[in-house]
Amino acid sequence: MTYHEKFSCNSLTSSQQDELRAFPIAIVGLGGTGGFALENLVRLGAENIIVFDHDRFELSNFNRQILATEDSLDIKKTSAAADRARSINKRTRIRAYSRFTGPKNAKIVVDGADNVETKLRIARTAREKKIPLVFSSANSFRGIVTVFTNYRFEKAFQINENLEYKKCSSILAPVAAIAGSFAASQALNYIVGRPYVKAPEALFFDLFKNKFWRAELG
Repeated sequence: MTYHEKFSCNSLTSSQQDELRAFPIAIVGLGGTGGFALENLVRLGAENIIVFDHDRFELSNFNRQILATEDSLDIKKTSAAADRARSINKRTRIRAYSRFTGPKNAKIVVDGADNVETKLRIARTAREKKIPLVFSSANSFRGIVTVFTNYRFEKAFQINENLEYKKCSSILAPVAAIAGSFAASQALNYIVGRPYVKAPEALFFDLFKNKFWRAELG
């Protein structure tokens, strides 16, 4: 199979597909939302991907993380991500790092982090480098997705650096899947020049209320 045979069913022009294929994309965090974002981007045909995660897969990940399997248990998440991506498209180029210290020449960053401190660091780095940040958050049965370009992350979420933020551990698999998939779709839209949800506007959803809506942050 050639590349274009694999991805010929995408609703993209040939030039858009080629642009996505070469576009350098960073994904920070390969758990719930980040794993689903990776899966979607690879199946869209992205081949130039940089991933960041210091963790290994453990049993508590299995309820919501697509890369968590019996075979990947106690394996580095970056290694499992590379194996998964190449099992779909062996030409996918994965550069892996344990810590996020910068976008490593990526032109867009997809946020799959699971705590506010890391999300804030990612947002500030992306803003400093003047590249878009695709923000996604999954918590229990709710999620948020938006793209930060000029709007400040701190203003959007009223960040007070003197407060302590708890890491969320209660998330349903469909919530992680939807948030990660929406994040991938917004990255795609930015790359190929289609409209995307731009902060302060964000896309919200609540699965228990069967509700999706747009509203402004901050």
